[in-house]
Amino acid sequence: MLFPLKICKLDKEKIDIFNNNYAKNGTFVFEGVWFRSQNEINKESSLWKDENSNRRRTIHFKHSFKVVDEYLIMDASYLYLSVRLENIEYDKYINKIREALNKNKYVLNDGIYTKEDLKIKIEEFEHHPKEKMIPGYKTIDITIYSNGVNDLEENYEQVWNLQVKGIREKDKRGNPKYIKGVNELREYLPAQIELGCGPSIEAGINPLYHLHEIYKVQRHSDSRFYFAEDDDLVLQVIEKDCDKYIEFSEIIRNCLNASPTKFHYAVKKMYEKGLFVGTLFNNNFDHLSSVLGIDEKTLRVYRIDDYFPKVDFDERAKSLICIGSHADRRFIQKQARKKGLKIIYVDPEGFETENGFEEYLIEGASDNDLVLRLKGLEFAQELEDNFLK
Repeated sequence: MLFPLKICKLDKEKIDIFNNNYAKNGTFVFEGVWFRSQNEINKESSLWKDENSNRRRTIHFKHSFKVVDEYLIMDASYLYLSVRLENIEYDKYINKIREALNKNKYVLNDGIYTKEDLKIKIEEFEHHPKEKMIPGYKTIDITIYSNGVNDLEENYEQVWNLQVKGIREKDKRGNPKYIKGVNELREYLPAQIELGCGPSIEAGINPLYHLHEIYKVQRHSDSRFYFAEDDDLVLQVIEKDCDKYIEFSEIIRNCLNASPTKFHYAVKKMYEKGLFVGTLFNNNFDHLSSVLGIDEKTLRVYRIDDYFPKVDFDERAKSLICIGSHADRRFIQKQARKKGLKIIYVDPEGFETENGFEEYLIEGASDNDLVLRLKGLEFAQELEDNFLK
């Protein structure tokens, strides 16, 4: 595995978008963190049975991208996993990894497995230094990093500091009022905007659950966590290194190759007319709004001081319109309610499957909230018809 890894060629427009909307000083760092552990709160996904169910899996990645000679490249990568398993399944897990390392000609030296530009550090614990002792369980920390990554300790402390946020409990669903069209929003304008992944998916960008599959976080079909035998992420990196890192870069490639849709242009026009105001809060990986000159705040930040950001609402705003955002994991909506803003959801509350439409209700909609069951592009058309002509 050699770095830098060439991903794809970009034209001048896309290079400008990368430099102006993604990169800082020429470099864009794509980062993600997941915590999955067994608990009664998530027993359907984690297969928790009782207090003896203590599997845990932590994942943290940072991939660094640049543009060199008209090509998007990944010039450095960091991937950390901390996996706690019962002793019997733990031994099977680590033995498979050791076999793969030997088969794929990784060389062990001073505790680090190396092959070309990729290094793999493995640490095993009966008692992990960041956790209490759990009898019958062992923990393995696996750090996979490229040459040039020197902030291993800082990254390690970063992800363990984030552990204090605990397990996310689902919001309780209330009884929101359903409305039939955008005309019913007039009294709540001007509004501030929060975007979920819906508009991004309509632009051809991978949904979040696609990342869950790439990093073996959670299975989309039944929401089950990947533990033990189901977790082959490290094996994939060892056995298919180049292909796996191309897969790691897929969502960034798709974001850069995507273009703003009719939805984004309609939102831009609403800002120009003063009907949408303030900073746009973005839960997505893309920057399609900022490409059009809309001021946006990216909410996916993975440091403890900013993980639950305190946001500023525009004094002119009467409402917060949440578009394609099924669950507000950064508590923007709660802050808006405290501010006295009306919460309005624009979401189809479901998706099409081969068996027809499958309902998927907005998680945290409360009694005083409004719901308009439209997709982003449908919402854009109604904005055009009612506000923008």
